[in-house]
Amino acid sequence: MAKEQVSSILRALEILECFMDNETEWTLKRLVAQLDLPTTTVHRQLSTLTDRGYLVQDPVRKSYRVGPRLLLLSSTVLSHSDLRSTARPELEKLSATVKETINLSVMLDREIFYLDKVETFRSVVCNTKVGTRAPAHATSGGKIMLAFHDPDYVDAYCRDLPQMQRLTDRTVFSPDLLREQLAQARINGFAIDDGEIEPGLICVGAPIFGLDQTVMAAVSIAGPTFRMKEELDVMTRAVKATAANISRLMGGWL
Repeated sequence: MAKEQVSSILRALEILECFMDNETEWTLKRLVAQLDLPTTTVHRQLSTLTDRGYLVQDPVRKSYRVGPRLLLLSSTVLSHSDLRSTARPELEKLSATVKETINLSVMLDREIFYLDKVETFRSVVCNTKVGTRAPAHATSGGKIMLAFHDPDYVDAYCRDLPQMQRLTDRTVFSPDLLREQLAQARINGFAIDDGEIEPGLICVGAPIFGLDQTVMAAVSIAGPTFRMKEELDVMTRAVKATAANISRLMGGWL
């Protein structure tokens, strides 16, 4: 493949990766600034991606968002994920037991990626969405995966923590405090975030281990503070048991 073709593919991927963040719409001007590429180059790539259905353009605002072809591709990946299909029955059982929202997440760079979700019928729910990402240090799932992650990776993460995103005034931003929380989470086998990703929401997460004995994902329970605090011990035992069941199904050590 010619060098020019490789460069073109890489630029298209860089544009698509912008839509993997919490920003769901981008204008040409913002993409040019974000990627530090010539306007003509970005415009040409956007035109191609739009023609192919990977992006769509709002006719009024002239902004771009994810198109049906990319959504189809992502849904196909999710539906064929061994982890997702294996874990789904266990997530549904857990939701039926605790009657709160259940999330399944994996680490993606320094964030978690929500792979699946089982929603509760109750009035106060968690606003996470499958296919979106969140800072690992602000979530129970992210914290428990960090707790069992490679020590060098965790050290680098903690060093950069002060420059990372704070979603609420309760989001941890002290490297020392995060290290303490991760050490305790590793001992306990679960992690908690208390209003750190969303005010008034408590989440408790437990690790899922794979065949290679390393943490591969996390399952978490999310619910409003007034309900979760009353049943936190019950929630903790339930999420740990579910994570252990999924780990066994995935060939892990629990």
